[in-house]
Amino acid sequence: MDNRRRYVFRGNAAAFGGHIVRPSDIVIEAHGAASLPVAGGRSVSRVGPPKPNDFFHVDSAETFAEGLFENHDRFREFTLGKREQDSLVAVTRVFTEVNGFAIGKKFRLTVKRMRAEIVSRSPLASSQPSVRIADAVIEGVDINGHRLKVDLDPKPFQKYDTHAKLLAACDDPDFVEKYGDALFLRTPREGGPPPPPTGRLIEACGTTYANIVRSIKWDGPAFPGSAIEGNSVNLEPEFGRVFFGELLLAEGSRRLTLVRVALGSEGGGSASACDVESNGQWSP
Repeated sequence: MDNRRRYVFRGNAAAFGGHIVRPSDIVIEAHGAASLPVAGGRSVSRVGPPKPNDFFHVDSAETFAEGLFENHDRFREFTLGKREQDSLVAVTRVFTEVNGFAIGKKFRLTVKRMRAEIVSRSPLASSQPSVRIADAVIEGVDINGHRLKVDLDPKPFQKYDTHAKLLAACDDPDFVEKYGDALFLRTPREGGPPPPPTGRLIEACGTTYANIVRSIKWDGPAFPGSAIEGNSVNLEPEFGRVFFGELLLAEGSRRLTLVRVALGSEGGGSASACDVESNGQWSP
């Protein structure tokens, strides 16, 4: 057994996917996906529209995942036995772009363009990789002719690029005041007491829930009966609920999903688009 320390790459990007069970059963096959093997390299996918149906559509999508060692000369020295691999820095980049996303029939959500990108760097002495949101765009959101403006702000997850930095920042009252909504620090749990003035994280099984939405506003008349709630828009019972800019944080990884749909009355099921995840680890 070769137990020399090595870097295990991990990077995934999915353009779209989901499962609709009403009004008909549609498994949204994620043809537009890229995933890295443990040794790194590059994975690329470009796709056009999925199989024709009257409920879900995408004009085009692209995904990209790349994991390489930053310094080519030092990596070459490693291959010659002149240095250990853990003296190198591994960089992983993942992104996806989706154009012409649409879901629904009588009530139809469309998004003209969305793009998400994450870049991570391997840790040195610590076990905390740097994972930064390099790009996040949502443009042209429309629900039955009612335009929605989604303003994203990934800055706190760029400045605080490791889990340790972010957790330490959450104990800073100034950070809570400025970015508390991005980590749901002041959001009451359903059925639970209100959070303390200092705020508290929403966590489960080692995952912290966050979002990169600064604001959501209607650009013109609102969809009748709708309600904007944090990073989501409630369109029940007609359509369902749409979540924007969801971020799942773990000690060594971050996963960003720009659009997730939980369908309501007309349709049943769920779908998502523009999903990227990155991290990596030294082993053993």
